Amino acid sequence: KRMKISRDTCIARMLTRRLAATTTRVFSTALIPAAARQLAPVSAALSAENAELMQSIVANPTPMDLISAQATEAELLEWCTTSVGLREDVAAGYVATLVAEGFDSPAAIAMASTDELTRARVRQGHARMMLARASELKPARAAKAKTGLAPPRLFDYPTITANVKVADAIDAVEEAFGKLAQGKVDVPFPMHIGIDETSGAGPGDCHIKGGYVSGAKTFTVKLACVSFYKNLSHGLPPGGGIFVVMSAENGAPLGIMQENRFLTDLRTGAAGAVSVKHLTKPEHNQIGFIGTGAIAKVQARAAAAVRPGFKGFAYAFAGGEEFCAEMEAELGLDFTMCTSAKELCNRSDVVFTQTPGSEIVLDKKWLRPHATIIASGSDQPTKQELPVDVIAGSKYVCDLVKQVARVGELRSAIAAKAMTETDVYAELGEIVNGTKAGRTGNELIVVDLTGTGAQDAAIGQVAWDRLNAL
Repeated sequence: KRMKISRDTCIARMLTRRLAATTTRVFSTALIPAAARQLAPVSAALSAENAELMQSIVANPTPMDLISAQATEAELLEWCTTSVGLREDVAAGYVATLVAEGFDSPAAIAMASTDELTRARVRQGHARMMLARASELKPARAAKAKTGLAPPRLFDYPTITANVKVADAIDAVEEAFGKLAQGKVDVPFPMHIGIDETSGAGPGDCHIKGGYVSGAKTFTVKLACVSFYKNLSHGLPPGGGIFVVMSAENGAPLGIMQENRFLTDLRTGAAGAVSVKHLTKPEHNQIGFIGTGAIAKVQARAAAAVRPGFKGFAYAFAGGEEFCAEMEAELGLDFTMCTSAKELCNRSDVVFTQTPGSEIVLDKKWLRPHATIIASGSDQPTKQELPVDVIAGSKYVCDLVKQVARVGELRSAIAAKAMTETDVYAELGEIVNGTKAGRTGNELIVVDLTGTGAQDAAIGQVAWDRLNAL
C-alpha cells in the first residue's frame, strides 16, 4: 500500500538512509544502535509508523540501487538532490507526485518525456535536468520493462567506428568459418528487398542476414542497405544499416547498432584476411585492389594485419589516387595507382575485387599463374565480377556453397554449364579446419565471398563485447 508522505517525512527518510549507508560503509555494525539514537529526535517528530520504518532501515541498512530497482520516496529524493542537484525542499515537493505517477526510479524517469514530467508538476527546467542525469545510466542496468527484460543499449555510428576495428574481428570470423564448415552455425538464407527507382524512392537494395554460432553468448540479425546512389548528390553515403545483437541465453535484445554497413565491411575484410592467411604463400606480398571504395580500405587494413609489409596496387575509375594516399598514410605501406586492371593483375600475387559487380573486371590472360583472387562484389543473382573461364579454371573456394550457387560467382559458371556445385574445391571453413588443404603449389585460386550470417554473428559478438564495456 503506497503511503503519501509529507516533505519532513521525505527529508527524514533521506537522512536516515544516508546515515545508515555511511555507518555501514565506514563503521562497524556495532555502532548502528548509536546511529539510531542520533536519529531519535527526528523519529519522535514523525508518526509511530514512520519511526518504526526508520528504525528498521537503520537496523537493516541496504545499499542503494536506484538504477535497477524500484526506489523508495526517500531514495528518489536523495537522487534528486545528490545527482540532479535540486534543493531538498524543491525535490521533496516533486517526489510524492512522481511516485504516484509511476516514475519511482531514475530508470523510469529516463523513459519519460519532458511533457510527461511537467504534467507531474515538475518544472520544465528541472525535468530536463532529471532526464539528462537519468540518460547517463547504462540501459543494460536500467529498470526492467514489463516483459521482465531490460531494454537494449543503443550505439550510434561514431561510437561504433571509434571502438571496433577490423583487426579485432579476424580471429572471431576465422573461428566462425570453421564452425560453419562443421555444421555448428545456424545460417538462414539471406533475404533481399529490391527498391525500384521512382520519383520518391530508390534505386537501392536491402540485404537481411543473420546467424548463430554454437556456444556463443549472442546471435545477430543484420540489415544492410546498399546502392542508394541518389544519396551521393545530397552529400549522403549510398546506404545504411543496423545490427541487432540478441542474447542467446534468453532471447532479449542486447544492443542495436547503427553501423551503416561499417560492421558489414569489417566482417568482409576479416574474411579477406582469413583467405590471405590460408590460401597464399608468405612471399605473395604484392596485393592489388580493383575498386577502391570503403570495402577496399577495410580489405587493405585486414591484409596488413596478416601480411605486414606488403606492396599495394590499386585501380578504379575514380578515387584510386585518394585511396593510395590514405592507405599509405594510415598503414605506412607503399601503394601504386595503376593505369588499368591489366597492369594491376600483371603486378599482383593477390587480387581483391570489390566492385558493384555490374561488369567483369579482369581477364584470365592478365593474371599471374599463382594468383589468388578474393572476390566480394557478387552477392546477388544479377552481379558478376569474374569471367567464367577464370572460375572454372581455378581451385575454387567459397564461403558457403548453397549461397554462391545462387548469388555468387559460381552462379554464372553454373548458368554457362562450365561448373556444378560438386566442382567447388572447398568452403573456406574446411581450409581453416584443415580438412582440406589450402595452397599446395602455384595454382590459380579463386575465393568467392558473398558474406554469411556466420560472419555477422561473429562481428556482432565482437562489437557487443567492445561496446558494452564502455
